[in-house]
Amino acid sequence: MRRNLRNSALLLLAAVWPVAGGCDILGGLLPDGVNPFEDLAPVALDGIARRMAYDVAPLGELDAGTVLQVEVTGQAVAAVLILAEDPAAAEAGRLAGGGPANEAFNYRVQVPGRYYVFALFDPQAGANQRRATLAVSFGDAAYRPPARQVVRVVFEDGYLTEPGLVDPESFTAEEVQVLANLSDLVRAEVLARLRLLFADTPIEILDEDDPLPDGPWSELRYVAERRLAEAGEWFDATVPPLLPDHPECQDVVIFGEVLPHGAFLDPGNQVLDDQAAVYVGSFQGRGTNCRSAAIDSVTSIVLGLAHTGAHEIGHLVGLYHVPLTDIMNRSPTLAFQRELSFGRGQLLVEDADQGQVLTTVIQDPAFHLEAIFDTP
Repeated sequence: MRRNLRNSALLLLAAVWPVAGGCDILGGLLPDGVNPFEDLAPVALDGIARRMAYDVAPLGELDAGTVLQVEVTGQAVAAVLILAEDPAAAEAGRLAGGGPANEAFNYRVQVPGRYYVFALFDPQAGANQRRATLAVSFGDAAYRPPARQVVRVVFEDGYLTEPGLVDPESFTAEEVQVLANLSDLVRAEVLARLRLLFADTPIEILDEDDPLPDGPWSELRYVAERRLAEAGEWFDATVPPLLPDHPECQDVVIFGEVLPHGAFLDPGNQVLDDQAAVYVGSFQGRGTNCRSAAIDSVTSIVLGLAHTGAHEIGHLVGLYHVPLTDIMNRSPTLAFQRELSFGRGQLLVEDADQGQVLTTVIQDPAFHLEAIFDTP
């Protein structure tokens, strides 16, 4: 499916208006040759709210164990990202956590280095709406992020057959029975694949029969529902790809999402009991014209469901979409074509009808997990 991805320099220079007595540079445009990740002075850590001149605000060199309280307010601010210096990209920062817009949150430095606050604006906001204020102070020294994230995986009854992968109008009774017979095997293989993907990370995958932890846990549910996208929503490419000569195949579906609908993700992993769903019915093989490779083998079914589940778990801990062929790509049509993993890439943020690549923010999942969990 064609995508128009704009590597827009405007995202690097997203303007916010300074107040009187604030920054002398008006309009948010950096002077030629100025790198905000190296050349701007750090903000004062005094808790005073000041208008941001750019979407990037340096925090300076911070030691491990430093706790900051961060608050970015603004009508068009979608999320607040914490970035750390990136040894591989002098004009970008690595995603190291974050939190919600328009409310204060604590951030504990796990890895020493130079840090920054990044105001992520709604891509649909106009230039005159991209205004934000930033207040940073030292936070509660006793604050610590969690040491792990527990994700309980639940497979609802009939997740493969009601309707699941079954098209009621074209499947034979024998085909339905085959899927029913595979339900336990697919469940076991998906769990095994999820555990493999998150091995050696602070994310622990629990079967629904495993004992529950004492603390909070997140939940990923595999449901039988086939979920159509609402008008105007830009979701993943449909399975199979859109076929101009087969209009009956052009339903745009949602494969998975963070709940409730529209939540998208949890910046910085601030919520430890959030939920996500994989809509198995959206992989449905419909009719002769609309059958897809998603259901042509047990391996394809397992990879499609496991990779989509891992994608949603990524969102639960604050990972964004990337425009690369890896698990955080927004198109699960790739999921059953090959083995996928979590990789380094630029953030892809949502727009009304296309994506925008943030050239100044690098997502390195391994570093991100190191930065947001309090691991030994």
